[in-house]
Amino acid sequence: MIHINLLPVREIKRRKKVKSEIVIAALAFLSLIGIFLVIEVMQLSAIEKLKDEDKKLIAEKQQYTKILDEIKKMEEEKKLLLTRVEVINQLKQSSSLTVHVLDEIANLTPPGRLWLKSLSQVESQLVLTGMALDDQTVAKYMDDLEGSGYIQNVSLASSAMEVFAERNLKVFSISGQVAMPKR
Repeated sequence: MIHINLLPVREIKRRKKVKSEIVIAALAFLSLIGIFLVIEVMQLSAIEKLKDEDKKLIAEKQQYTKILDEIKKMEEEKKLLLTRVEVINQLKQSSSLTVHVLDEIANLTPPGRLWLKSLSQVESQLVLTGMALDDQTVAKYMDDLEGSGYIQNVSLASSAMEVFAERNLKVFSISGQVAMPKR
């Protein structure tokens, strides 16, 4: 006896195979979407961590910016104080310089032979005017002033003969530079 199978077995097997392939493809597609979702979640998590770290770094930067501003302010104050100290030191030197110059002039002026009429100092320029008995006294006085450490570049500005108290005296004007002596 001959059996005739009227059921479409091949068609059923082919449909099963197609069905299983569709299920496998759908599962593969769903697993691929799942993988993409997992990667997306991981990326979003990493982005959030980076944003939090960025916020922390910005806050830390602001904190350090305040400290840096304070340091700059302190450096400016230090610079200002150093210039003030320098000015004070220069004032001390210039005040002691004037005292030393006056002391040198007083000590080097020969008594009874030379008399000073005026003395003026403008910054470092010194001008002395006076009377002396003779030219040799004026010349020696100029040499003595030049030998002083505080007075330099001494030169005779003018010299003339004048009668004073019935005596012929030399009226002179001497100029020079005032400076601290080199140590």
